[in-house]
Amino acid sequence: MTRASARARAAWIDELVTRLSGATGPLAGDYVLTRRNVFILPSRPGLLYAAALLAMLIASINYALSLGYALTFLLASLALVAMVHTFRGLSALTLRPGRGDPVFAGDIAEASVMVRNPSRLERYALFFDAADAAGRERVDVAAGAEQTVRLALPTTRRGWLQMPRLTISTTFPLGIWQAWSYWQPAQRVLVYPCPEPGAVPLPPSSMASGSGTGRGGAQEDVSALRPYVQGDAARRIAWKAVARSGGETLLVKEFEGGERGELTLAWDALPAQFDTEARLSRLARWVLTAEATGKPYALRIPGTALGPDLGQTHRARCLEALATYGQGGHGD
Repeated sequence: MTRASARARAAWIDELVTRLSGATGPLAGDYVLTRRNVFILPSRPGLLYAAALLAMLIASINYALSLGYALTFLLASLALVAMVHTFRGLSALTLRPGRGDPVFAGDIAEASVMVRNPSRLERYALFFDAADAAGRERVDVAAGAEQTVRLALPTTRRGWLQMPRLTISTTFPLGIWQAWSYWQPAQRVLVYPCPEPGAVPLPPSSMASGSGTGRGGAQEDVSALRPYVQGDAARRIAWKAVARSGGETLLVKEFEGGERGELTLAWDALPAQFDTEARLSRLARWVLTAEATGKPYALRIPGTALGPDLGQTHRARCLEALATYGQGGHGD
């Protein structure tokens, strides 16, 4: 059998199995492996085993070998018992989506799934594989235990990376049967834009250069009030003005020359020749650099204004905004 014909046969089997199982896409919640979604066929060694049994049966018939009949039927019975054990290796397992930490484009994303074995039987040599995974994972699950399976997924672009369809399979105990099932969990991993390589200087600061203070001893002079935009720091909200207006609209303070120590990482401040991905890459580098300097910074991109603020939460929100820019907003 050529590789092309083997791939065509595998694709045909996958299509048939998908239709029989009724799997239509990502599934949320627990997924229980039952007789309706676990399939079993002879493996390649199993096909050779069946051919050997057939040859033994023909020889026993031709030469009237009683011991040949006994050996042939004994080995056939062994194959049937192995089929039951192989199927039972997957039956009744419960699969649950895990979580995956955000990564930068080009890095390896690690997505996890949970496998729970509610039975009193230990499950051996379970393989988890995906078309885009760097390799397949092998796990053993003890009776009544739960095991975490981590899959390595290469990333090439920013945005939400949908967990691919997983193939859960086993050939335990004899390797002559292969039982498998398909499952695509409703799970995603956030992929940040790849930061521009090298040391990229931060944009000119909007900090006030003077050392004076505003009226009333404040360190900044309030120049205006504007409506609240999602992402504005809570410390910039003008609570007295909100109280006077009846609390219908949140108002945010605008300061002359910007607050001390704050940077504004703005889309419009980038060179005009930069395309969208180059701008996002530069802004991602600026976010990392600004966070490392310890100075509050704000991110301004079309449709989104975050900060000024500082810390891991603010950093994650800024990078998520860059990762999902132009892709319909934030995900789960």
